Amino acid sequence: LEKMTNTQVILTSHNTNLLSNRIMRPDCYFIISDTRITSLVNATGRELREGHNLEKLYMSGEFNE
Repeated sequence: LEKMTNTQVILTSHNTNLLSNRIMRPDCYFIISDTRITSLVNATGRELREGHNLEKLYMSGEFNE
């Protein structure tokens, strides 16, 4: 296969179990609505750290705008 550079992969899921710091950093997750795309980091006033449970924060409404 030919080596590809400048590549981006976009995955979507309704499975909140995938919101994990073990899979990707919080700044790699995005919330997509009809009118905007927002990084999880920018969707909350709190500083997201490795120890935060992103799924629990999402389910509690922490990232609602």
